[in-house]
Amino acid sequence: MALPLGAALAVFLAAGAAPDATGPNAPSAQQQMVPVIAPQALREMIASQRVALIDVREPAEYAAGHIDGAVLVPLNMLGSEYAKLPRDIPLVVYCRSGQRSARAVAFLIARGFSRAVSLAGGYLAYSAH
Repeated sequence: MALPLGAALAVFLAAGAAPDATGPNAPSAQQQMVPVIAPQALREMIASQRVALIDVREPAEYAAGHIDGAVLVPLNMLGSEYAKLPRDIPLVVYCRSGQRSARAVAFLIARGFSRAVSLAGGYLAYSAH
């Protein structure tokens, strides 16, 4: 998959999924590889181009702190909301530590969101810098 993120991309092995058999938490037949972006690379991306930031945490987590400009779409709502997300710009998905966002990105990529990436280390890593 070609994304204009160059060296900022790495491969992330998605963790196991929750029991929802039809949505973004659906278990996969095999582990999926999803592209990720490092926190510093995301900061540079935000400064240089238009990007959609999607926070897949729960409302209370979002209220406690989030990346400026991020839109809250809890993971359990992604299955009904993903069609509203932009496809013409990079889509960076994040959660607390990267587990939920990796599942969300695998779900989005399977539905044609070729520019979707997960934030490596999630909000914890981003807010630590």
